[in-house]
Amino acid sequence: MQKYYALLSGLHPTLPKAELESLIEVTNSKAKIIYNFDGVSIIEGFLDANNIVKRSGYIKEMGYLLGIYEDIDYNDIVKKLKDYGIKEAKVKGFRYKGFSHHINIPNVEISLSRELDKNGINANPRSNTIVRIIITEGIIIAGLLISIQENSYKERIRNRPFKRPGQIDQQLSRVMVNLSRLKDNYVFLDPFCGTGSLALEACSLNASLSICMDLDINMVKGSMLNMKSYDCCKSYLIVRHNVVKMPLKDESIDSLSTDPPYGRSTSTNKKGYKILTKNFLEEGLRVLKKGSYVVYAGPSYERPYIIAKDLGYEMIGTYDMFVHNSLNRQIVVVRKT
Repeated sequence: MQKYYALLSGLHPTLPKAELESLIEVTNSKAKIIYNFDGVSIIEGFLDANNIVKRSGYIKEMGYLLGIYEDIDYNDIVKKLKDYGIKEAKVKGFRYKGFSHHINIPNVEISLSRELDKNGINANPRSNTIVRIIITEGIIIAGLLISIQENSYKERIRNRPFKRPGQIDQQLSRVMVNLSRLKDNYVFLDPFCGTGSLALEACSLNASLSICMDLDINMVKGSMLNMKSYDCCKSYLIVRHNVVKMPLKDESIDSLSTDPPYGRSTSTNKKGYKILTKNFLEEGLRVLKKGSYVVYAGPSYERPYIIAKDLGYEMIGTYDMFVHNSLNRQIVVVRKT
């Protein structure tokens, strides 16, 4: 059985692994995560690593696993590279969050490069074939790089014409859409679209239709401006509407991800976070197809997961993250049963 490694972002302790699990599911991969080190997941099975990394927000790279060592075994790495038919390669080391300072990365790179040369594999610093050495938790993970994140979506963070204070950043937006298990040609909904960050990511991830709703006319106009600025959508619909009764057919939505208004810089139209969230989750039970995933955010002190749980959604996961001194955000992932 093939084994892979995934190098994860350090921006959150658990969201990158959750995103990886969702993308394994979304890409119909026959694989599962079998072990997690700090910053690195080990996967067994068969998967499309290029597609997973291309879609991801918090997965930095993926590759074939060559070995996991307490003391690096150069001969074992060389043997496995030959099994893959590798004729030349570049060795690149990486230390995750300062782990294992007793392991000298330049020395490992030099020593492995010498072993490659001695055993008929050209250690070429210009090679596009990369042998990855990752140091974490006192161990060494060796891999053969398949795909590395290009972060092209981050251009939208800098370049979108309409912005507002407190909006979820584009990287987290992508992660939230992935957690909603959006597949190719799915219909996506964000009922509190704000500046359109989530709907824009759904478009770029090949949704057949990305629906963006908001009651604030300024947000509707701003979202339209942002969507028109990027040619990445098959089809999108931006509507000014209340979430109490959405203009959507029953069981017409495949995937839903949203960030309801909360915090000092937003308006809840005098309803409050809990009421608004309950309203959209109740409508979600009508408009979502059976088995569809819902991802939403809220202030941790409101315990937003309870709202979905009380309505009968299946709990998948909750993820708390620090925003600033007066706000911790909770990301909630649930499924309509």
